[in-house]
Amino acid sequence: MEDPRADAPDDLTGTVDDRQEQLALLPADALSADWLRRQLDNALAAWSAAETELDISKEAHTDY
Repeated sequence: MEDPRADAPDDLTGTVDDRQEQLALLPADALSADWLRRQLDNALAAWSAAETELDISKEAHTDY
């Protein structure tokens, strides 16, 4: 069975701005649903990690 990722573009990397620039350079018809889902999952995981870091930072600066 052929790997569906073989013809897919590389995953988006870097900052939000970096990812937006990379995405803008890709032709929309070359982006499969699987590839788009992987990018969404990666973006949501990065967002979650950033939110966790912010929560930890806020808690560390809270005066009790």
